[in-house]
Amino acid sequence: MEATELRLNNLLIYGNEIVPVMGMENSNNNLIVKIDSDTAIDHRNLKPIALTAEWLKKLGFKEAYRSSSRIRFELSNYCRYDFDLDSNKILQGFLYFGNYIKCNYLHQLQNIYFTLTGEELKIEYELQHAQTTHS
Repeated sequence: MEATELRLNNLLIYGNEIVPVMGMENSNNNLIVKIDSDTAIDHRNLKPIALTAEWLKKLGFKEAYRSSSRIRFELSNYCRYDFDLDSNKILQGFLYFGNYIKCNYLHQLQNIYFTLTGEELKIEYELQHAQTTHS
């Protein structure tokens, strides 16, 4: 995960916990990320959260389609995310006007959604031990 991928409100894993990016500062060419009012850490100590069906449901996506090769999730505003069950994963990612935007991690989906809509994704989660299994 590159430092340039991060922005405020991204959710990431630190240790075994899910933490939000609350602030960022460049210090000696290292990005220091504030994760709570008392803690700031090097961005390289953070890990991305893999997108899973469980995470999409926490984001308000609903399963709309399932076949032997694909599972599609949709939001009410026509946003879609497809999981390609084939090994090549060509048809996987955020679907925007017929084009797939590759994103495998929660922070990437948060960034794409914000860029396209100007709004934050609403996420229902509890700060607790992270689950990083793939769907």
